[in-house]
Amino acid sequence: MEKVKWGILGAAKIAQFRIVPALHRSTYCELVAVASRNQQKADEFAKNNNIPVAYGSYEQLLDDPLIQAVYIPLPNHLHVEWIEKAVKKGKHVLCEKPLALSVSDVERLIALRDSTGLLIGEAYAMLHQPRLHQLKRLFTTGELGKLDSAHGCFYLYNRDKNNVRNKYEKGGGSLWDIGVYPIATGRWMFGEEPVEVSCTMEIDEQFNVDYHVTGWLRFPSGSHMSFVCGMRYPDHTHMSFYTENHRLEVPSTYFSDNETQNVIQTYKGLTPAKTYEFEVVDQYSFECDNFVLAMQKKQPFQGSLEHTLAQTKVLLALFESAKLKKVVEL
Repeated sequence: MEKVKWGILGAAKIAQFRIVPALHRSTYCELVAVASRNQQKADEFAKNNNIPVAYGSYEQLLDDPLIQAVYIPLPNHLHVEWIEKAVKKGKHVLCEKPLALSVSDVERLIALRDSTGLLIGEAYAMLHQPRLHQLKRLFTTGELGKLDSAHGCFYLYNRDKNNVRNKYEKGGGSLWDIGVYPIATGRWMFGEEPVEVSCTMEIDEQFNVDYHVTGWLRFPSGSHMSFVCGMRYPDHTHMSFYTENHRLEVPSTYFSDNETQNVIQTYKGLTPAKTYEFEVVDQYSFECDNFVLAMQKKQPFQGSLEHTLAQTKVLLALFESAKLKKVVEL
């Protein structure tokens, strides 16, 4: 299969450290261009990352007829605008999470996708890692029993006043940025959408964004999950899953590049049972290749706009719950 030619809109850190290496080592992708609003910055980024072409505006990249797919790592409030512009130029789009900040925006993008036949996907790389697919199989087959409960955590430390995560007007805050990880993972594992949510938030007085969030989701089957996320703590990611007789621990859940933590550890009661070990892989490369397979072979993509729509509804309900200080039904 011929490789798909990719361009990147913006010289963001996640592009440099995650997506650029992933595209270079992928099977079905060829990274051919990057764009920045500043030509000098684009030239420097391209030189440092072995990218053939550098554009000094996003529009120039979208006008390049050779580029078939575009990756968008721009600040959250710019996602929808540039997705629409890219699709209208005939490009398939993989966009960083959260893809949109409102239900109406997602619904508009679904209509655009359906009318053009172009793929629009949300970049949840952890949904492409083999370890979490094995975890999903354990629950789907019922090998360890029915999944009844889960808890997720994502903490990092960020007090940088210039960072977009700390800018309310740009879609900042811990829930939009990192709370999405345990929520998306949990929704996938349970295989159903929540009917009730509850949430509390602590607001940073300096930045006016949520710096710590505690949330709870209840599903139609009676199963439930809780999560915490925050931006004032040492880096930590972890999820725990519970059936009637088993506990499953998934350290560093949302990443697969830590050899010592790329495991699923099961317990029966307090006693360690089976340890599933996995090779270190580049989940971002898997994500990009899976996107191409969805483009060209119409295979399902983990990160579809239907997933985004359900995820956005949950996130907005959590914000409403925190504001109203009560349980919110979906």
